[in-house]
Order: sequence, then structure tokens, then C-alpha cells
Amino acid sequence: MTGKELDHQHAVYSYGSLPLTLMYSPTATAAWEVYYGGEYLGLIEEEHRSGELWPSFVARFPGEEEDGEGIPAKDWRVAVETLAARAGL
Repeated sequence: MTGKELDHQHAVYSYGSLPLTLMYSPTATAAWEVYYGGEYLGLIEEEHRSGELWPSFVARFPGEEEDGEGIPAKDWRVAVETLAARAGL
């Protein structure tokens, strides 16, 4: 996939009955911005740790994307649900 195609990549994830939009964020690591109804809920970054076969994920809250530690998760869905729960959804 080219960079231009990735710039427009998005997905919809159902959190209960609520549709959350995940938008690909072109950064140094694979990352997705999470939105609900246009409201930014945070960022999910994919991490590749040495010695582990599968990636892990980190949920980063708004304003903490660059310097916050975030909440680690083994599954991307858990990271999405962490952001949604923190937003009170």
C-alpha cells in the first residue's frame, strides 16, 4: 500500500452499539487515531518488542501522545475500549 493510500485508511469498530472510527495516523510507528462522533478519544500505537512474535499496543490519551506512558494492551481492541471507557462512553 502506498503512503497516499494509507493516509485515507480508516475502519469502524463497534463499542457496544456505538460506532468508533479508527483513522490511520502516519507516524514512525503504526498508529491509529480513535474518534466517536468527531470527538478525538486518543491514539493507539503498535509496539514490537524484541523476542515477542506478535505486536502489543499502547492506548495514549489526548494530550499525552508524545510524553505520556499510555496504557499497554496485548490486543488492539482492548486499547480501543480503554480509550472509549476513559471518554465515558
